[in-house]
Amino acid sequence: MKQIFSLKMLLLLLGFTLLSTQAKADKIRMTIKEELARCTGVAPQNCYQVKYKKSKDWEFFYDQIEGFEYTPGYRYVIDVKRTKRKNIPADASAYTYKLKKIIKKEKITNEAATELAFIVKHKWNLIQMNGVTPPASSAYLVFQADGKRMGGSAGCNRISGGFELTKDKISFSKIASTLMACPDENKNKLEGTLLKMLTDTTFRYDIADQTLNLYQGDKLVLMFGMSPLE
Repeated sequence: MKQIFSLKMLLLLLGFTLLSTQAKADKIRMTIKEELARCTGVAPQNCYQVKYKKSKDWEFFYDQIEGFEYTPGYRYVIDVKRTKRKNIPADASAYTYKLKKIIKKEKITNEAATELAFIVKHKWNLIQMNGVTPPASSAYLVFQADGKRMGGSAGCNRISGGFELTKDKISFSKIASTLMACPDENKNKLEGTLLKMLTDTTFRYDIADQTLNLYQGDKLVLMFGMSPLE
């Protein structure tokens, strides 16, 4: 009789332990973007970009998902089991993640890559700035195929810098120019305005009728016309 009672108590304890473990796990649904992004957790790494049910923007996901094989270029909707760790190792997440089910896997066409391939094949001459067509402007931009560097002229001086192209935005960074004197007052003024507009700025862009158009909000601020590369 005593042995039966002890066995029942053991089963109850095991059941309680199992319930406690299950209570620490839950199922969440996440959408995983078709491209990884550079992020910094314990160290620099590539992260998934994810959205949850109530997310408005993409968020970095720093952990691994057990059983999930990711292929760039595809957007996933998945269910995962998230379990809270009992003993959290130093510099580790409070949770572990395990794939339960892939709900959707969709091939995403990279529009930015297609437009980048088009942009780098041409020279882009400045034809309008803040709604004004500058007279006899020699300012232009060219973009390198690596998708990171650009160059050209601001009118008198050579310019160079970095750029990044996404689906509908183009960002310029680290813009630099040579320091030659510009005797033409109009060119000098145009050059100063153009450099100021490009420096560390993100624009919305589109390509239409052989022009590269840059916007701030809904306002067209820069327009470049397409011409052959020299």
